[in-house]
Amino acid sequence: MPLQSGDLLVSLLAETRRARAAEDPDALAAALSRTALLHQQRGEPMKAIAPLHELLALHEHTQDRHELISTLILLGDLFRRQGGWHKALDLYDRARAMQEAAGDTAAVAATVGSMGVAYEGMEMWEEALTTYRHSLTLRESLADSVGTALIWNNIGNVQAKRGQFEAAFESLGKSLAIQRIAGDRLGQSVTLANLASLYQHRGEWGEASVQYRESLSLMGEEDPQRRAATLNGLGFVRKKAADLEEAMAAYKEALRLLHESGDLLRSTVILHNMAVIHEERSEWREALRLMEQVIAIDKRIGHPDLRQDMEVFRRIRLALDAERDAQQ
Repeated sequence: MPLQSGDLLVSLLAETRRARAAEDPDALAAALSRTALLHQQRGEPMKAIAPLHELLALHEHTQDRHELISTLILLGDLFRRQGGWHKALDLYDRARAMQEAAGDTAAVAATVGSMGVAYEGMEMWEEALTTYRHSLTLRESLADSVGTALIWNNIGNVQAKRGQFEAAFESLGKSLAIQRIAGDRLGQSVTLANLASLYQHRGEWGEASVQYRESLSLMGEEDPQRRAATLNGLGFVRKKAADLEEAMAAYKEALRLLHESGDLLRSTVILHNMAVIHEERSEWREALRLMEQVIAIDKRIGHPDLRQDMEVFRRIRLALDAERDAQQ
């Protein structure tokens, strides 16, 4: 009978201690890797950092270049997803230098692309574009059509964030054309979601909805955060189109995915959006219930939007009090 995740974690921690005591580097590496993976599967990404750091030190000691690079990338990805941009860049840069020394151009292209994502997260647009174009040159030299399309997508995304919308449409169009020829369903779903956001910026709610729905139809279940982000976009444009039922359905599905993946930060965005719909329907109590959840999470994780969310809560509370007074 398979162990529950909590029991498995206890078992792995005991296995790690035994491997340390026995000074068995192979067993220790295996236990640390499995522990880090389990923490991520349990929606506890920050708890995966300690075993990965220990694993990194172990590979540095054994001078296992291949495993060292893999662990640097894993840690970089982990920090990047949690907004630790500077730490991610340091880790990626160490991995890139080792990949270049080994002459692994494909690996360098992938790592440089990840560095571009980190710069984009930091809103360092010029650095992001320069880094993405470096990755693009490497991928084109390898005739890597899927990777080339991905980078065109990323370039288009940065151009959109800089307000260069026509250039963004052109870059995303290049990406989508390559992806369709290659049959890259995941890539198409990402590009379509980015195209949807451009139509959203134009206020073309119907066209944005079409793009979001097509993106979701091509997207698998393996990336719940990406799927949730796309559902959030669909919810936003359906609300703008006054289709509150579809908007709420999209938000509820996004919230379910984020709860299952333990993503508290993004959950607050969805809860807030749902509360606003209830507010517009004058469903004050449900709106307050959702904002109470937002504020509780804000306090728990130290979210910078706490004050703003408390203002929304007070606004809704005043509306509820005014309704009560009018009924007396």
